[in-house]
Amino acid sequence: MNFIKQYLKIFSYVFSGLVFAFASFYLLANLYHYFELRKDYIVNFDTQYNVETLNNTLTKVESNISTFNPNTYVGSIPTSDMIKLKQNINSCLTNFRNDTYTGMSGKNKITIVDVYKLRESYENNVLNNCIINNLYWLTTIDDNYPSTILVNNKELNKLYFESLRSSTTYLKKDLNNNSSYFYNTSIASTAVKDNTRDGFFEVIESYQQAADYLLYLSDWFKMEVGV
Repeated sequence: MNFIKQYLKIFSYVFSGLVFAFASFYLLANLYHYFELRKDYIVNFDTQYNVETLNNTLTKVESNISTFNPNTYVGSIPTSDMIKLKQNINSCLTNFRNDTYTGMSGKNKITIVDVYKLRESYENNVLNNCIINNLYWLTTIDDNYPSTILVNNKELNKLYFESLRSSTTYLKKDLNNNSSYFYNTSIASTAVKDNTRDGFFEVIESYQQAADYLLYLSDWFKMEVGV
């Protein structure tokens, strides 16, 4: 009987040791994975051509809508709708210049974590808050609405909005695939660096595509104002 008790005690010690060893290995592997994902892509955020282009686009949008004065507007569209649209575009500008995006200013290196956060801010701020919440009504206006341009383009607007919503699907999957890197290999390290660089350019391009639509809309808005 004592022999069995001793055997069970030894077995419990061995089992506990194996569990502890596995837990330690898993913890160390994930700690290593965390540091692998923080490999940097050396780049000056503010002086990147695509970032400068995006910022210039947003500045043009801001300038276009600043021409509107509800007290002097005499166009065919109800003044209340023009006020609403200006507010919508202003809200979009705020969402483009979200905390994540503006927080990148001054950085001279980018990690895959930064790219993931930028993609998240694009989806939450630009797509959901700007396109869906503020501009999607442009796809549902009545055919008798007093603007031929808006009526004729509402289906194209809907298609463009859908393309924007799907533009980061591949990037999201690609970023999630980084969770498979557990060991230190040159292939894994290179893949992380490539994903950081490529992901950065892809997500900024998504920002730019949405900003291009905002510029198109603000150009029409300025033309409607007649300035």
